[in-house]
Amino acid sequence: MPILKIQDFNKLIQSKKTSHVYLLAGEESYLIDMCLNKIEKILAVGDLNREVFYASDSNSADILNAIQTFPFLSDRRLVIVKDLNKMKSADAECIIGYLSNVVSTSCLVLVYLDSYKKETISKRKELINTCLSSKNCVTVDCRKQYENEAKEFIKSELQSRGKFASYNLISTIVEENGADLLNISNEIEKLSLYVGKNKKEIREEDLEKVGGYTKEVNIYALSSDLESKNLKRAVFILEKLLNEGEEPVMILSAISSSVRKMLNAKSMLEEQNMSTSEVASTLRIHSFYASAFFSNLKKHNTKTLKESLKIVLQADMSIKTGGNDAMSALEKTVLFVCK
Repeated sequence: MPILKIQDFNKLIQSKKTSHVYLLAGEESYLIDMCLNKIEKILAVGDLNREVFYASDSNSADILNAIQTFPFLSDRRLVIVKDLNKMKSADAECIIGYLSNVVSTSCLVLVYLDSYKKETISKRKELINTCLSSKNCVTVDCRKQYENEAKEFIKSELQSRGKFASYNLISTIVEENGADLLNISNEIEKLSLYVGKNKKEIREEDLEKVGGYTKEVNIYALSSDLESKNLKRAVFILEKLLNEGEEPVMILSAISSSVRKMLNAKSMLEEQNMSTSEVASTLRIHSFYASAFFSNLKKHNTKTLKESLKIVLQADMSIKTGGNDAMSALEKTVLFVCK
């Protein structure tokens, strides 16, 4: 079966046709989550018939056992395997074997959050190719979107909320957020809530008010852009803050807080084995932003975050001693965190 674009997947789901196996692969986490939510919704299996595995710390025997377990008071079971790019070769081989002899009472969803086309591990590469050629598997390309595709995404999302905006306004949203669909989706949600149910058209003045042309909101936006590694947007906000007269030390403090929050979250998840909900509660991350935060956190690693704190310290010394101009020191810091 040919690999599906997201639009084709949506049409397939709308027709209520389901597959025994799905491969959701690509770097765009928002699209993967959206596809997964639609699959869960159409199957409507409930918690008793839903199991989630992480390939890095699960084995194929447990996964296959879950698939072969008969559903409880339901027609289907849903088994989700995340981090497929970390699956061991022996486990991948077992899943390859399953693809030719699937269980009709289960739906297996394989999630590969990365550029699957660059896979080099032989068995994982074979697994991906088997999914692509199998009549039992629907493969959805969840790659990063181009800017023109992001504009179509905005238009579609607004229409789904009964709203519309001019082409120039849509272009501005993409210019300020890049093609990161998670950030764009959050922006659309904020705009829709701001204008209310009765107002259909979203205008430039709405975006200006919600987009945060104030120091306080721009400080938050800078932290959000650092978390999502949106370098273009982060530099844009940085320049805006400096032009508005914000103190460089205050901006650096916000950058430092953002890096420390991510580093603490990494430690809690990887070293203390805390759940995302426990981490969100401990770090006081609002539930509305938690999903975006933990999705963006996957883009960072602990080593680089620790090195980022050293860069923050160097920038602090440079700004306070006048050894470098503030803009250069802050830009260097933003560049390192977003690299």
